[in-house]
Amino acid sequence: MTQLKLLAVRLCLCVILIFAAPISQSHAGEEHVSSTPPSELSQLSQDDLNSFGLKLINEHYEIRSKVGKPSGDAAEDVTSSAVNAVSNLYDNDALIQRARLNYALTKKTYVPHYTGRYLVSNVALSRTSETVIVVSFDVLLPDRVSLQSGHLYSGDTMPRILVLRWTEQDRMWKLVSHGDFDAPRTFLCGANKEFMPEKSQFKAEDIELAKELWEKVQISSLDGHPEPMQSTGFQYVFSSGERKTAPGKVRARLKQHEEIVNIEAKKSGDLFIMRFDSVSPMTIDGQDVERSLRPRLVTFHHDADGQWRMNAIAVFQVTAKTAEDVKCVNP
Repeated sequence: MTQLKLLAVRLCLCVILIFAAPISQSHAGEEHVSSTPPSELSQLSQDDLNSFGLKLINEHYEIRSKVGKPSGDAAEDVTSSAVNAVSNLYDNDALIQRARLNYALTKKTYVPHYTGRYLVSNVALSRTSETVIVVSFDVLLPDRVSLQSGHLYSGDTMPRILVLRWTEQDRMWKLVSHGDFDAPRTFLCGANKEFMPEKSQFKAEDIELAKELWEKVQISSLDGHPEPMQSTGFQYVFSSGERKTAPGKVRARLKQHEEIVNIEAKKSGDLFIMRFDSVSPMTIDGQDVERSLRPRLVTFHHDADGQWRMNAIAVFQVTAKTAEDVKCVNP
C-alpha cells in the first residue's frame, strides 16, 4: 500500500509539472498580478501575502516559459520578443547574481534561460515598506537551458530570493535584485563554467558605500547584535535552501571578520544592491561552513529613520547539508 501511495504522489507531481501554469490567467482587459498596487497588499494577512507571492512568481515563470529552447548547438535569439518580455520584469537598476559567477549581471548583460516546465513552492513574502517586497521560494526547473551556451542545467529544486519595488511609471512590481541559485551540483562542481557573460561597470562611490555598509553588518554580527542592521521584512536564503523568512533569531552568524573581494554595487532610490565574494568561513548552528570563495548578494533598504538596513541576502555558500552527497566536493 505504501508503494502505491508513493507512486500516486509521483504521478501527481508529474502532472503538475507538465501542466504548470500561472495561478492568475490574464484575459483581455484583466490586470496582471504584477500590476497589483501596493495599497491592495497593506491589509493582507501573512498567508494572503504568501498567496499573492505565489501568483506573482507563477506569472513571472509563465512569461519566462515563452522563451524558446535552443535547437542543437545553435544559440537562441537573445533579442526575441519573449526574451524582451522577461527583461521587462526587471528594474533598470537591477542586479542579478547567478551561483557560478563571481560578478553580477545587470539588465544590460542579463539573458534569461529557457525554462520550459516549472513548479514553484514554499513562497514567503515580506514587506520592507509600502513599495518594496522581498520574496523567497523554491522552484523546480527540469528543462532549464542556457540560451547563450546551450548547456542544460541540473534539474533539482532550487531556492530563489528576490526584491521587487513598485514602479509607479510602469504601474508594476519590478525586480531590483535576484538571487538565482542553480542546483547545488551545478554550483559546486562548476558546470557551464566555460561560458562567461559580459561584466558590467559600477560607480566608485557605490562600491565605497558597499564597503562601509558591510563593515557595519560585520561589526553588528560579531558583537552578537545583528538586528540593528536588519530592515523590516528581512530574509536570507542559502544555496542549500536553508532560509530565514520570518521575524526571529538569525541562525547564521559570522565567526570572524571576513575578507570580501570583487565588490560591485548600485544605489537606486531607496534600495542599494551589492554583491561580493566572501573568503572567510561562517557558522550555522555552531557548525563550520566550507572556507572558500563564494558569492553574496545583499540588498539594503533606506528606512524611514534615514538608515540603510539589509532586507535580503542571497548566500551562495556551501554548507555541510548541501555538500553531503556531492562527490566532487571534499567534506
